[in-house]
Amino acid sequence: MSVFLGPLRTEIRAASWFAALGEPLTDGDRAEARTYAGTGDVELVTSWPEAERFLKSPATLDWWEREEALRKELLARAEARHPERAFWTSLTELTTEAGDLVHGKAATAAARMTGAAPASIHVAAGAASQGIYQLAVARMAGETASLFESKFRLFAAGRWPLGVAGSRLFLF
Repeated sequence: MSVFLGPLRTEIRAASWFAALGEPLTDGDRAEARTYAGTGDVELVTSWPEAERFLKSPATLDWWEREEALRKELLARAEARHPERAFWTSLTELTTEAGDLVHGKAATAAARMTGAAPASIHVAAGAASQGIYQLAVARMAGETASLFESKFRLFAAGRWPLGVAGSRLFLF
């Protein structure tokens, strides 16, 4: 397991979780967004209340279903490649450790920007934790070019990919 998750632990610790929220998009952000969402149409979300409004809309359901289908496919492949107990133990340890880290980073970003509802800190940390979990599953399945790699890189660059609505990716 460490061949897949050891390097990911290092990447998680080195990431700039939520540090670029609301900041202008860079060329790197736009390029990664294209890879992740398959579209160059990116809308920058600049505040916690704006992110909260977007997340409460049903606009991203199709995208969520696409990600969930890919996650299930990769999970089945990963489970077939690794002993069950070792697989789930490694995945649980990684996501628990990472969850504590990203929650602290989300709280720091919320304090820096102001305007975040307390529940939004948990939602942001949960989204980042889910991104970590998805990437871990993809890597353990042997997948090196999944959209979960790009999603993680957006988080690692300090962004929060809120979701895709229609053909537009919303990035905070």
